[in-house]
Amino acid sequence: MQYERLVNWASETWQQRWPDRPYVAVWASAECSNRIAQHQIKPGRRLRGKARYEGLEQLDCSVVVPISDYGSRGRSAVLMGSAGAYAFQFSVEDGDSFEVIYASSYFDDDARDLTAIALLPEDRLDTWAAFEYACARAVRPRIRRRRDVYIIGGTDSFFDPTVSWDDVILPPDLKQNLLEDMEAFFNEGVEIYQQLKLAPFRKLLLAGVPGTGKTMLCAAMAKIAIDQGRIVVYVSGSDRDGASFEKIQRALQAVTAAHYPVLLIVEELDAYLHEDDKARVLNVLDGVESPNNPQGALLLATTNYPEVIDERIARRPGRLDRIFVIPTIEDEHHAEQMLRHYMAEQWSDEHQAVVSQLVGQPGAFVRESALHARMLAAHAHSTQVTLDFLQASVDSLLRQIRSNNEFLARRQPIGLNTGSKSAGKPPFNPRR
Repeated sequence: MQYERLVNWASETWQQRWPDRPYVAVWASAECSNRIAQHQIKPGRRLRGKARYEGLEQLDCSVVVPISDYGSRGRSAVLMGSAGAYAFQFSVEDGDSFEVIYASSYFDDDARDLTAIALLPEDRLDTWAAFEYACARAVRPRIRRRRDVYIIGGTDSFFDPTVSWDDVILPPDLKQNLLEDMEAFFNEGVEIYQQLKLAPFRKLLLAGVPGTGKTMLCAAMAKIAIDQGRIVVYVSGSDRDGASFEKIQRALQAVTAAHYPVLLIVEELDAYLHEDDKARVLNVLDGVESPNNPQGALLLATTNYPEVIDERIARRPGRLDRIFVIPTIEDEHHAEQMLRHYMAEQWSDEHQAVVSQLVGQPGAFVRESALHARMLAAHAHSTQVTLDFLQASVDSLLRQIRSNNEFLARRQPIGLNTGSKSAGKPPFNPRR
């Protein structure tokens, strides 16, 4: 294990530098090797235990290859999380001085999560804990009123909360219930949570097959939140780091540090539940690591497969407070509404002939049918999208879906672990 190699190296280094002083090895915060923290925490800083931070010395470590991640801080690109080895130096008012031998490294080639260890005198744990806390505060995303949306793990282009609530086409009761839940929490619920000595952190899950409009719904709810003076924190798994728990941790730190009510959005929550991260994410959902923002924080998460999050999720209200199933198109009225929206000025009463074929499909099917029909008309130099163009578009999309399903049914798994518990699991059915 990598942490064992780190501890063995640190022990040898300690014996060379402090041969007569006993030490204890502890798990440490990876934020102590973050370049932002190292830049912001200056020598001379006072810490708990009547101690003072005196600076750091970078050490050569045979089991760590120094490397840094980078990201945006304000308008600049800066070095951030880093693997490396250091001697952090401290002095105490009674004339004593001590070091913390520290090393951080990546566990393996497949995960971008740092693990860190530290060796220090056991009677200086209070000072080291205060230093770790200072490092954590230094690297938290800065939540200020100058911005409405903070993206964790990407740039502003990853999420655009400009969707109007009126443009969200869902069953009216579902839309109303979802909006009322969010507004009731921020307007009255935060105080109720505090009266019950609970952190005001509410968790909603939007579940449904791909294409039902969950992302659009998140963008519309974010726009409402911004209009009400709230902050939106959006966790993106689309950058080079992918879906990592480290991003959720950073988001929770940002939510806790914010001086405003926060809407926290995590799309495709199930993607963050790989390997050892699942227990850590479920701890957040269970409230073990809930952010305590006095202004209130509401988590809006989405998933295509809620059973992947937890097979007992539907019977565990404390883990997620409410689950809203975002359905496929339920009836012809819903289908016509959506088709009219995407056909816009090209809508014609003759288009109602395809409406019955849209029932049971996700909203993305209707959108693509309308877009493709309009492109067919444009390619034919027609100024009008006739029923023939629309029908041809619907038929081609249905053929494509049937072809994909047949291909997937015939396809044999190659290089996959078919013995896993999830192998052969039926897809999520929103009507169950």
